[in-house]
Amino acid sequence: MFHQGHIKELMSDQGRANFKHGQEQHQGPPKPPSLVRTIQMIIGEGDNASINNVKCTTTHKLKRSITHEWYDKLGESIIFDKSDTHGLVFPHYDALVITLRVFDTDVRHIMVDDGSGACIIHPRVLNQMKLEDRIVPCCITLTGFINAIEQTSGEITLHVLAGGVTLKTTFHIMDQDTTYNAIIGRPWIHGMKVIPSCLYIFIKFPIPWGVFSIRGEQRTTREYYHIAQDCTYSQQLKEKANEV
Repeated sequence: MFHQGHIKELMSDQGRANFKHGQEQHQGPPKPPSLVRTIQMIIGEGDNASINNVKCTTTHKLKRSITHEWYDKLGESIIFDKSDTHGLVFPHYDALVITLRVFDTDVRHIMVDDGSGACIIHPRVLNQMKLEDRIVPCCITLTGFINAIEQTSGEITLHVLAGGVTLKTTFHIMDQDTTYNAIIGRPWIHGMKVIPSCLYIFIKFPIPWGVFSIRGEQRTTREYYHIAQDCTYSQQLKEKANEV
């Protein structure tokens, strides 16, 4: 993913130095699994659902994951500074939204939410990934901000690749209208030792070769937010017209 440019990822200078001097111990990030498709934002319901710019290529088996035994030996601090603000529009209240390689697919518009105790994915994403047969029936109760209760319809365990590190992650499936394709919560955030910053719209985490960074997608997030608002407004107009 770093070389293919599907997401804006940066490795710190110190991380590059660590990688250069530690080649005898580490062989560098493994080659990521071949990309099969990219899922942009899914808008609409039922027959009106649309997928933006889905592309397909050949597929290969997923590489083995890397363990995290090296975390305790990390000698580099994780910090955010002015250089991380390049390209951002301030002031902002935008969500921290990134792209991640989930199984064999680059899934865009994933919200990183350290306030969520679960990782959630929309079933239409799994339909596009052709993974419906891997869904395990499982119903759990999720409680929202105002104690609103939602039931999940199943779960699926998938490999999530970031910075050359693969982490097996369980996603709960919720078929509700949402602005995001998926929500990455604390199970993945803590498992990867991720330090997120909503202010800088950035996440950083340790890897065997230093500190890896993924920049969020502020402009895209704003565009999709307005699209979702327009869709909601159009739906409300249709409902009012039907009432008349």
